[in-house]
Amino acid sequence: MKNETNTWVLPVDEEGVLILPDELWEMLDWREGDEIEFLEQEDGSFLLVKIDETEHTEGATDPTTVG
Repeated sequence: MKNETNTWVLPVDEEGVLILPDELWEMLDWREGDEIEFLEQEDGSFLLVKIDETEHTEGATDPTTVG
């Protein structure tokens, strides 16, 4: 569920799966099978980064902050 500050409140199902709405998948350009890295920030939030399969270096590209 999106609110006016561009944040989402998302459900987690009984198996611990975080459910992202289609609108968010499209906005992030994420696809089934993509690898997403969760990076903990100093303020306790997490930065979610889609790992670019074409890169052969450690780390990720295309950072997307989910607060």
